[in-house]
This record gives sequence, structure tokens and C-alpha cells, in this order.
Amino acid sequence: MKQHFTCLVCLLYAFSFQVNAQSNAADSAFYSQSVQQAVGLYMKVLGESSNLYNGAEYIYSSHGVKGHPFFATNQLQKGTVEYNGTKYPDVPMLYDLVQDKLFITDTAMNFNIQLNSERIRYFVLNGHTFMSLQADSINMPSTGPGFYDLIYDGKLKVLVKRTKRVERAFKAEDSVHYVQYSDFFIRKNNVYSQVDGKKSLFSLFKDEKDKVRKYFRKNKLNFRKDPENAIILTTDYYAQLKN
Repeated sequence: MKQHFTCLVCLLYAFSFQVNAQSNAADSAFYSQSVQQAVGLYMKVLGESSNLYNGAEYIYSSHGVKGHPFFATNQLQKGTVEYNGTKYPDVPMLYDLVQDKLFITDTAMNFNIQLNSERIRYFVLNGHTFMSLQADSINMPSTGPGFYDLIYDGKLKVLVKRTKRVERAFKAEDSVHYVQYSDFFIRKNNVYSQVDGKKSLFSLFKDEKDKVRKYFRKNKLNFRKDPENAIILTTDYYAQLKN
């Protein structure tokens, strides 16, 4: 740890010298870039000793269950997480939809670490931004606290609670497998309303119901086959009407 501290001091001194040497020509953008470079090198130096790599071991077992409990893939993907107020990019991670837990891997120690959910503000994985809604959040969705996929962000917000469950299938060869579910919510006027079909979607936008229905039919949206796309496009259309 002493070596890490010494290296950090050297790094910060080097960047400080670089900034001072170019102070006549440098501006705040240059300074900001220099600091970010120093932080990046600092994180590489500290590695597992950083604040991020500090948590309980993550363990899961899928013996006899077909599929996997993770979001999108069971292969580690580099993502971004804001943890304890600090943003960490390029972190190898996976999101467990059964336990609603995010875990990262310390590649040097070959050790899986389960992050404390209450310290996560959001994380980005496979192009999806998952926001943390805790028990003290205002107007909590009916599915309760946890991570919600923010698929539309504007005056209105569309969030998805993605989960997986272990279920028994009809066919003997696939007797036990993971099944994924998605619960959709639209935040309107700071209230989360669950949308589980066209009826609830049109009801939420009842002040423009005729226009919304016409748009839905004209664009041949299909809630049953593709609810995510239907909700996003309809919400965006409604938002445009209210601008």
C-alpha cells in the first residue's frame, strides 16, 4: 500500500508540473483532462485496493438449471458504475436478475465481488442504463426497490424492472430453466404507473387518448409482440403533443 501511495504522489506531482509548465496557454479543459488522466492511472495502480473493489464475495450456482441468471449474457462485459459518488468506467461486470445484484470481478485475484446496492446510483451495461431506486425514493414503483432499466428519458420516463425466475417447463428435457420477465412503468407527474397493456397505456394518456390511439394504429404497434417499442414510441409521441 505504501508503494501505491508513493506512486500516486509521483503521478499527481507529474501532472501538476505539466499543468504549471503550460499555465499560460492551458485552460480549464486542459486541467480537467490532466486530472482525469491522473485518476485513471491512479485506479490502475491501486487496482483491487480501490474503494470499488471492496465487498462480499459473490457466489451463484446454476446446477441443473438451463440458461443463466444474468442480463443479456453470462460473459463478463465492461461497463460503467457510479459507486459511492465516484464514476468507474471499463469495469468487468455482470448483473444477476434473480438476486437483483451487480457484481464485478477482480481479475488479479480471480475473485467475484458483490457491490453494495445502496451505494450504487446507476450502472451502464450492454448499452442499458440501470437506475437504483431505493426504499426511500418518492413514489416507488409497485415492484419495490431495486435496479430499473431506463429505456426512455425525458419529461416522461419509461423504466423496466427486469427479473428472472427459475421455473419448471412442460418438456422433461428442459425441466428447470430461467425465465425472464419485464414490468414496465411510466413516470408521469412524479408518479410511477405500471403499464401492462394497451388499455393501461391509453388510460395514462387519456387527455390525448384519441390522438394516441390513432398514432398507435397508424404505426402498427403491437404491445403483445413488442411492448418495449410500443411503449417507447407512444410515450415519445405523447411527450411531443405536450410540448
